[in-house]
Amino acid sequence: MNDPNIPILSGVGSEYIVLADSSGKMKRVSLANLKASILGGANFNDIYDNVFIACHRKSDGLMLQWRPEDWPAQQNAGEVADGVALIVGDKHLLVAPTEADSNGLIWSSAAVSGGGTTTTARLTAQQDFNGKANTAAQIGHTECQGTSYAPGFCAAYSRSNGAATPAGVLAGQWWLPSLGELYLIFQNYHKINYALSLITGAVQLPAAAHWSSTEYSATYAWGLYFRYGDQYNDAKASRRYRVRPVSAF
Repeated sequence: MNDPNIPILSGVGSEYIVLADSSGKMKRVSLANLKASILGGANFNDIYDNVFIACHRKSDGLMLQWRPEDWPAQQNAGEVADGVALIVGDKHLLVAPTEADSNGLIWSSAAVSGGGTTTTARLTAQQDFNGKANTAAQIGHTECQGTSYAPGFCAAYSRSNGAATPAGVLAGQWWLPSLGELYLIFQNYHKINYALSLITGAVQLPAAAHWSSTEYSATYAWGLYFRYGDQYNDAKASRRYRVRPVSAF
């Protein structure tokens, strides 16, 4: 039932709420105007200032980093994302748009000292940012080679822009993140997932356990649970955890 004292404001597709002024008179206010008044010029895009969507431009292969709000237009024009670029202080990381099988991967086929950063000290493991060097050493062992294992999967991962002369972040340029690199991802979890939501075909980060390339011993490797930041070590050859490749840009 319409109240004759409330003015009817026209507007196709508009939404309104009813408010009372100081004299008790009712009026309708558009949600768009209410939002603009509450925000007072604030721009929520500012919260994503350290997260970008990277791509190798099809026309010339140049690697660019787009702000999330600018990416949909580029994607609609045919560009293909390499992944989500993250900048935290002096650390730069590119997070792959997809992951290994959602059932997870084992780290290796058997106990092996892979040659990566190895420590039983929790804090030392957190400070390992040597994922690239770790993975390069680990795939030199048959126990870690091939896409069935966490280091091998990441080393073989590839993203091409699909151009006539393909460019992108190709196989051999990705690695299994170290524990310190996983912490950077965990600390920016929602921002990265927002950027991933804008990439066609991307898989958002699950709130699940992820393998790192930081080793605890020949038998165990470190991992991180993205639901609440639980750092753990577990058996390389038997436990299956999520695997998300990373690279640089």
